Amino acid sequence: MKHFDELGIVPDDNRKMFNCPQISISDIINCEIEVLDYIADVKTQHGDNRYLVHFRKSGAEGKFFSNSKAVKDILDKIPESEFPFLTTICTVKCGSGKMYKFT
Repeated sequence: MKHFDELGIVPDDNRKMFNCPQISISDIINCEIEVLDYIADVKTQHGDNRYLVHFRKSGAEGKFFSNSKAVKDILDKIPESEFPFLTTICTVKCGSGKMYKFT
């Protein structure tokens, strides 16, 4: 019987993957992080068009999902050559809810 690696099959999927723990964005509010990369338009159980953000804080890498329009708009405007960058995520009250933004 052959091993899978002997079959010569190469996955067509070249998408990015971040092999690190997933955290809640609320765990890093008001903390400086280094944004390493992101993946746009991710479908999750909570809906479509989420962004998966890869970051480093105090030497440890992590990732979080965001549906914040402010965060997504900013990430889309940053040229790939400007990654990584430092930022702090803060919350701003918005009616009865809140929104996240980079500062």
